[in-house]
Amino acid sequence: MSKTTKKLKLHQYSDIYILNKPETFDEVFKDISYSESLVTTSCVECALVFANTKDEFINQMLTLSPRLLDHSVVWVFYPNKMPISEISKLHIEFDWDFLGDYRLKPTKLYTIDKTWNVMKIKKIHV
Repeated sequence: MSKTTKKLKLHQYSDIYILNKPETFDEVFKDISYSESLVTTSCVECALVFANTKDEFINQMLTLSPRLLDHSVVWVFYPNKMPISEISKLHIEFDWDFLGDYRLKPTKLYTIDKTWNVMKIKKIHV
């Protein structure tokens, strides 16, 4: 099992979806079972979303959010070398208001490697 799958504790999920996965991550996720399409499911337990811009992230969430369960976890991967303006849009300026509309909030942030960061997002229980 790769360091990334261990760090994200992916072994505990039986239902994993990976959206927009770069080919460079093929080896990282080779030891877990996952799908790269949401077409055949109505419920998602765990999703990994790769986004290079705020707009890409929002578009993925529009498709993903109606399928999330109360206990679902979403990991959002974004590049370290993202231009400062895009990082601020995605991580600071974004203020995650969009997530609040779906009762979601960021809970953890990890550095995966010299290229990628990942943020964990979970449902807010009211």
